[in-house]
Amino acid sequence: MANTWQLELSLDGRGAVYEQIKRALTQPIRGGAWKSGDRIPGEEELAEHFQTARMTVNRALRELADEGLVVRKRRAGSFVAPPPAPAAMLEIVDMSKLIPARGEIYRFQILDSDVISADAALMERFELAAPSRLRQVTCLHFANDVPIELEERWINLEVLPEARDETFSAMPPGAWLLNQAPWTQAEHTISARNADRDTARHLQIDGGEACLVLERRTFLEQRVVTLARLTHPGDRHALTERFSPG
Repeated sequence: MANTWQLELSLDGRGAVYEQIKRALTQPIRGGAWKSGDRIPGEEELAEHFQTARMTVNRALRELADEGLVVRKRRAGSFVAPPPAPAAMLEIVDMSKLIPARGEIYRFQILDSDVISADAALMERFELAAPSRLRQVTCLHFANDVPIELEERWINLEVLPEARDETFSAMPPGAWLLNQAPWTQAEHTISARNADRDTARHLQIDGGEACLVLERRTFLEQRVVTLARLTHPGDRHALTERFSPG
């Protein structure tokens, strides 16, 4: 961890002091500035930095440990916890491997590919301060010649400039990104939508039919690497996970 941590941590003035300390420590952990296994500054250092009682810092660290963000080791201090194993339904799945693993024949088809300038909506999703160039790719995934996923993807060329000239002829965009693009965080949003005319045509379903949509953003530190919208016919896709309490 950098020796300049004092410059990164500040209270926001909202709520109890221990809650402010929790938020201040959560930011570099969630943002990737503090990596798994990094030692967090000690209670005495933090108490002096925040000008508060050590007991207040202790409570903040204790609650962060309860939430799984911090591991506390006796006599050694507190450390950034390793990320939990992802839930099965939220894993970043490579269709080119998943479908053959199910004993089905996989193929993909690139429907559209271009370099575009981010509009206002994409600037917001990519958290851009100014318009930037994005690689846009639309791809259809098949299992036994039946379309099962429509992939609409945008790639930040400022973060991954090599995507500008990639043809995606050898492998689909998602698989290529898993091989090429480092990422530190992923964000998934799952929703149900009715298929519009183009979506229905590509997926060979009726217009208005229910679809399962997964939107994914992947990050490298604070920057969005890629945004993907993955649309599945409602009767050809399911999310299943077995889990235990806690």
